[in-house]
Amino acid sequence: MILTAFLALTLAAGPATDAGAALVRDGAAHLRDGLAAASALATPAREMPVYRPEARAVSTWRAETRDGLLPLSLAWTAWAAPGDPAFVARCVKLNNYWCIKRARWDGEIGGDQEGHTGFATAGQGADAAVSLLRRYYGEYGRRSALAIVRRWAPAECGAPVAARSVSPARGALPARAASPALAALAPQGIGRTLRARFLASHGRGGASRRVARAPSAAAPAARPVAAHALRVQPWSALARMQGRPRQPVRAVRAPPLPTIATGIGETARPAATIEPDRILDGARLAAEAAALPTLAAASVSALPPALRPPAPFCGSDEIRIQNYAARIAGSVGVKPGDDLGLFTPDGHATERLAPVLLAMSAVELGALRASPALVAAAIARAESERAASRQAQAAP
Repeated sequence: MILTAFLALTLAAGPATDAGAALVRDGAAHLRDGLAAASALATPAREMPVYRPEARAVSTWRAETRDGLLPLSLAWTAWAAPGDPAFVARCVKLNNYWCIKRARWDGEIGGDQEGHTGFATAGQGADAAVSLLRRYYGEYGRRSALAIVRRWAPAECGAPVAARSVSPARGALPARAASPALAALAPQGIGRTLRARFLASHGRGGASRRVARAPSAAAPAARPVAAHALRVQPWSALARMQGRPRQPVRAVRAPPLPTIATGIGETARPAATIEPDRILDGARLAAEAAALPTLAAASVSALPPALRPPAPFCGSDEIRIQNYAARIAGSVGVKPGDDLGLFTPDGHATERLAPVLLAMSAVELGALRASPALVAAAIARAESERAASRQAQAAP
C-alpha cells in the first residue's frame, strides 16, 4: 500500500508518459495480488461445523463462544483453553444458548441424548429461540413468564409436554412418561400387565375368584347355573361332608424324648440382645454410607433411560420454575404472572423481547450469557423474514 501511494504521488508531481503509467499499474496489480495471497495464508479457512457425538459438541463451539457470549473474559478463556472449562454448560458446546430441543430447526446438525439441538452456528440457535417464543406467545397464548417457563423448562417429574421442542412444521411432540423405568417395564400401563390381570382374576394363593352361587329364593327355579359352577357328585367325599360341622385342627404334640437321647436334639439358643446405643449410632451409619459405591454424573448419563435413577421431587422443580420465571419477569420490570408484552397484536417484536432472551440465556448457561449483538441480529432477521412473507402473501 505504501509503495502504491508513493508511485501515485510521483506521477501526480511530474509529467507522466504512457509507458510509466502502465508500469505503475502493473506494479500496483502485482502488489495487490501479493497482499491478497498473504492475507489468505494468514487467515485460515472457516471450519465446517460438524456434530461430534462422542464429545456431545459441535466442532465450532469455541469460535462461536468467543464471538457470541459474555463476559468476554470467560468467553475467551473457553475459546483458548485446551480442555473444557467447568463453567461451560453443555448447551454452550451445542451452539444452543437457550437449550432448545430437537425439532428439525434450520441449522440443526445433531443433538445429545437428552434431545437438545446442536446448531451449526450460534446465530441459528438464536433464530430458533426467537421463532419459538413467537409461537408460544402468539399461538399458544403463553404470555406470562410463568406460563412460558412451565412449557419451556417443565418439571422433570410428570411433565406433560416435551420442553422447548415445538417446531413450526411439526407442532407439539407427544407427551412423555413420568418415569422412564415404568414406561420401559409396562408400556401399556401397570393395569395391563400380565401380573395385574392375574391378580385381578385370582385371590390369594392363586385361587380363582369365580365362586358358584346357589340360586336365590327370589330367582326362578329354572334359572341355569353358571358353566363354571362346581358340581358336587352325590357319591363323593365332599357330598358326605356337607352339613357336618367343621372340626378344629388339633396341634400334634411331639413325643417326649427318652433319657438316652437327651442332648441329641437342638438346644435352645439364648435370645439376641439389642444394644440401644448401636441402633442410633450416627458414626457407624455414616461410615457404612461412605463405604457404599456411588454413581458419578457421567456414568448416570451414560445409562439407558430405563436404568437411570428416578427424577427429583416436584417440590424442587417448582422452586426452580418460580426462580426462572422471576428472572425473566424482572428483566422487563413485571411480575411472573403478568403479560410480558413481547409482541404487538399484529405480530411485531417489541423492545422487551431482547431483554427476555438475554435473561433466558443467562439462566440456561449459568456463568455465560448471549451477547446483545447476537440477540439483536436474530430479532432483525426474524422481522425481515416476517415482512417478506407478508409481502409475498399480499402479492397477486
